[in-house]
Formats: sequence, C-alpha cells, structure tokens
Amino acid sequence: MPRKPKPKNTLSAGERAAIYEAEQAQKKSRAKNDSDEQDAAAEIPSPPKNVVAEEKPQLPKPQHATVDVDFSIPVGRVKAMHGFCNGPVSYGADISNLFREIGVPQVRFAETDTALSAYAVDVSRIFKDLSRDPRDSSAYDFSYTDKYVTAAYNAGARVIFRLGESVDLLRSGKAAAIPRDIDLFVEISANIVRHYNDYWADGYAFGIEYFEIWSIDRGQEIEEVCNLYARMASALKLIDSSLKVGGCGFDSASDIKEFVRYCRRKRAPIDFITASSFSHDPLLLKNTLADVIPYIHNCGFPNTEIIIGAWNYIDEGSLGKLSLDRVLSGTDLPVCEARRDLFSSQQSVKGAAYALAFMISLGEVNEVSRACYYDAQPYISAWCGISDRFGNPQKPFYAFKAYGEVYRAGNRVYSTCRETEGFAHSGIYALAAEGENALYVLISSFDGCGIVDLRLDSIPENIYTADIYMLDGVKDMTLADSVAISGAKKRLLLNISRYGAALVKLY
Repeated sequence: MPRKPKPKNTLSAGERAAIYEAEQAQKKSRAKNDSDEQDAAAEIPSPPKNVVAEEKPQLPKPQHATVDVDFSIPVGRVKAMHGFCNGPVSYGADISNLFREIGVPQVRFAETDTALSAYAVDVSRIFKDLSRDPRDSSAYDFSYTDKYVTAAYNAGARVIFRLGESVDLLRSGKAAAIPRDIDLFVEISANIVRHYNDYWADGYAFGIEYFEIWSIDRGQEIEEVCNLYARMASALKLIDSSLKVGGCGFDSASDIKEFVRYCRRKRAPIDFITASSFSHDPLLLKNTLADVIPYIHNCGFPNTEIIIGAWNYIDEGSLGKLSLDRVLSGTDLPVCEARRDLFSSQQSVKGAAYALAFMISLGEVNEVSRACYYDAQPYISAWCGISDRFGNPQKPFYAFKAYGEVYRAGNRVYSTCRETEGFAHSGIYALAAEGENALYVLISSFDGCGIVDLRLDSIPENIYTADIYMLDGVKDMTLADSVAISGAKKRLLLNISRYGAALVKLY
C-alpha cells in the first residue's frame, strides 16, 4: 500500500526549509513578470492631463447652392459675351463650321496669324512702305485682312477692327513702336475704314461699327498711347460720326483711369474701352470694373461701353511657382511641362466651366456689352481652347455653344445664386432666358459645390417638360435627363460636378 504523506507539522526541518525556498522563488518570478509588464506600458505615452487628444479630420459637410429663377421679371437682353479674337480661318485651319454652331456674334482681329504672316491685320502690314502716297490705293495690301474679315462675315459674325500694331506675344521685350508721324498713321487708318465700309480700293460695304485704336503693350508710355488715341478718334469721327471708336486693350485699372482723364482734358470721344483679363478667378475683372466704371462716369463718359477685348483661363496650379511670362517664354523642361499643362487646362472641362462662369458673371455688369475669347486660331495658337489644332471641338466649344443657344433666346430674366449653411461663394453661376418656344437656365460650376437646388417661379402653364443637358468630364452637353414639370413641381435638384455645367431647357 502507498504511504500517506506526512502532515506538515511532522516534516523534518530540512524538508520545511526546501518548501520555503521554493515558495520564495515563485514570488520573485511573479514580481519580475509584473515589473516587465509595467515597463512595457510605460513606453506607450498617454495624453497629458487637461489636453484633448487630436481627433481625425472630418470630411466637410455636404454643400449646396440654391438658384432662384423668376421668368416673370425681365432684366434686359442676353449679352454677346461669346465672341472670339481671330478666326474662323487662319493659317492651316478653317473652323467656320464651329463658329456657325456656336453662333459667334463678333470677331476681334488682333495678333492674327502671328509669326507666319507678319501680324496680318496690323496697319504696318497693310501699308508697308511709308514713303508711298497714302492716297494711292495701290500702296495698300488688303489680301490677308480681306480673307479674314470676309470669312467672319460668312460665318455670321461681325467685326471689331483693331487699327494698330500687335502686342509682343513672343515676350522679346520689344514693344510695338508708336508711329512717329501720327498724321500719316491717321490718314492710312481712315482709308482702311473706307475700304471696308465705303468700297474704297475695290473694297466692301460691311458697315463695321467698332474700330479699336491701338493695343497698349508692355514698355509703352501710357501718355503716348493716349495722345495717339485722341488724335485718331477725333479724325475717324469726322469721317463718319456713327462709328464707334475706343481702345486700348488695357489690363490695369490705373491705365484705364489715366486714359479717361487724358481724353477728358483733350475732349476726345470714347464710345468704348477694351479691357483684357487672363486669370484663374472669374470674378476678378468684375470686381475691378466695380471700381473703374464709377470713375469713368464721373469723368463725363456715362455711356461708354466696356468690351472685354481678350480673355482666357490661367490655371495657377499648372504654373506652380513660375510666372506666366516665364512659362510662355522659357525653353527648359519644367517650363515646357508647365506650358503643356497650362494650355491643356484651357481645353479641359475646367477651362469650359471657367469660360461659362466668366461670360455669365461679366454679362451681369450693365456697362459690359460684349467679350472676345482669345483665341480661335487652332493650328498656330496654343491659346485656342475651343478646338485642337486640327479643328476637332474641345470641352469649351460645348460651353460656348450652350451660351449661344441661350443668347439666341434673347430675353434675359431674373436669376440669382444663394449660398447655404454659411458657406462663402458657392462657385455656382446662373443665367436664365425666355425665348419664343422655350425657357432656358444655364448653370456653371467652377470649383462649385455639387448639388444645385434650382427653383423655378412663374413658369407659364404651357410648360410641361425640362430637358437637362450636362457638361462634365464625360458628357459634352448631352441630354442626361428629361423631367415632367407640373404646377406642383417647380424645383429641380441638379448634381453638377465640381467643374462642369448644366443647361436646362423648359418647353
């Protein structure tokens, strides 16, 4: 039989000592494990007292804008903001078909076929030899300008004719020279007017109304330009008082103010002022004009029109830290890449959204009468945003075509964009118009908010359908949806991309 364990109190002294040493070894082992765990925990820092741990960034709240349209409130005519500089023909290209689809209202000729035909519409190109008699029609070469002006009229556009010299597009630092003999320059210019309006020198009777005098270039003294303008404007008015004369392609508010002050002193007429804008902000020029226009009125020119003579989109992201002049004139690889990105952005949906936002916002300024996008020479000008160099339409073409459809409707009605939930500008721009057979709402989203709550008031009872056309990275102002309209449903929710547009046609 197995032996029973001895009771503890019966253990010998040696046995009791062995048990005690084993128990102490176990305690030391447990104490070491606890210490190691505490050291490991100490390596993980905990938030200091009274300091709130940083939270993960939250996504922004859904943002939307409200567009209110009231078809019972007329606000004038839709402005001719969808004109172009140059075109529809130039070296190696003819995009007359695109001009007709858009319904281009006017073409301003400046910097035409540059470098290939020695600035084809410049006065120095038409009258090359200053030693010749300006009264001799054989001294003039109208072969290039006749081609351009005739093509514009055949495409349905009218002409803003610039009497002057082209600016330095190549950034060579050499500005166009102010004529030394201003009287001779005036006489030559007067005969150019007669050629296109009064059949002079086997000419035409186009009835060109707007004649822009000169285009100021970097390096030119503003006072010299003003002096040339004042003398030419007064002379042209003596030839035909119905002509509209103006100038001079300004890109700064200070130059416009000095020009107006000079003309007031010299009692020179100003029917219109041409301004240029190359920017990333569709509202920049509008804000500048808010300061300039009251000044023009206060100087005694309350009826002067503002024509946006040249404008386009400049994507700041494509420039990086480089200046625009550096990108346009440099030859190293980073500059070439930036130049590629700059002009690619103009042909993208982003450039199209900017174009619509610009035309809509500037068209709201009472004194602005028309605008000309620079440029429409696809084969030789990288600035041509409406087509590639082969004449294939790009995204901005569809934006201009949509604006042209609204322009043909004619009668602009009240519309406004309201931001919601305390956001700043929503990036939404809207234009509404009433035609004979349909109503239109054109909306551009440039860095916009996504959801647009379109509220339609005072729709005639015979309106039953809303066709919604979308412009985005995939759609080219194509029909996206068709919605029934009833007396109870006068509200549409449109999901427009951050850079895109929508045309709503109601009939």
